Amino acid sequence: MDDAVRDPVPQAATAGEYVASLREVRRRSGLTYRELARRASAAGHWLPPSTLATMLGRTALPRERTVVALLAACGTPAVEVDRWLETRRDLEARLGEQGRGESDAARTPAGASTTVAANIRPSVGTAPPRPEAPWPARRWLRLALLAVFGVLTVGAAGALRPVAPPTVDGSPTVGCPEVLRQGMYGPCVLRLQEHLVADGLTVPVDGWFGPDTTSRVMVFQAFGALPVSGTADERLFDELAGDRKVPASWSEDRIGKHLRRTFPEDPAGAVRVARCLSGLDPYRVEVGEDGARRWGLFQFSDMEVSRFGVDRQTALDAAWSIGTAREIWSRTGGFGHWNCAA
Repeated sequence: MDDAVRDPVPQAATAGEYVASLREVRRRSGLTYRELARRASAAGHWLPPSTLATMLGRTALPRERTVVALLAACGTPAVEVDRWLETRRDLEARLGEQGRGESDAARTPAGASTTVAANIRPSVGTAPPRPEAPWPARRWLRLALLAVFGVLTVGAAGALRPVAPPTVDGSPTVGCPEVLRQGMYGPCVLRLQEHLVADGLTVPVDGWFGPDTTSRVMVFQAFGALPVSGTADERLFDELAGDRKVPASWSEDRIGKHLRRTFPEDPAGAVRVARCLSGLDPYRVEVGEDGARRWGLFQFSDMEVSRFGVDRQTALDAAWSIGTAREIWSRTGGFGHWNCAA
């Protein structure tokens, strides 16, 4: 069955029908939310399982970038992704014209002016809202949110005081904290992500300092012989401003071929385990709840990396990771060393 039949572009009349079509695409993929999140990340998109579950559980029109991330993770061809977005934009324009006044009235308490309602601020420390807006206003709304909630996040951090920030491209980012860390949001994080991408690391440039950004910061620190903290301080920004580039990682195709050659007894099993562990991303770094880190294709722990007598940079090398996995496989006779629950 070809892609066009498997994942048809919806002819949706409502946002609910559009979301229902996305649910069907996810169902047909046969992938779990965790697997989809890994695939999306490998393709350069940000799609946490919680975000995906929320999107598919609602009847509101989802954000464009979330739609793109899901379709990319499901392997939808680019030409069909464009058609999905066209359908979404048509719906957004139509629903925006029909329901804008009604939705504004519903959100404003009786007797309250729209000016008062518009000035209600979210509580500090909560995730910033992501309101849907008619297409012409969407770009400006996003820029405003980046600026406003960047300030709110800095305030919520408490101990992080605004300082004269590090310069990355010769012009300072006004109002940035001394240290950027996971959970922050705003233009300072956006700047960090842009320069990580420029230095050879694929990461969603969305202004959110999430696990993907933490992972890429750790990779840059490992290759730069910096303390691997997962946070961005002045020293990291100085390195980002230099000429250092992270070596290009292996493509998924190259990794698959190398795995099959290295594990001729069970080539499919080798690919399956590596995909489950890291999404076939040799630069994947996972941080557990206890702070322990796992590195590379086969997600070797800090303790294992130390026992093997290598540094973090080596642990991110695809050839080393596959070769070490083969040594373990030869001793144990299988992939029981790894426990990856999809």
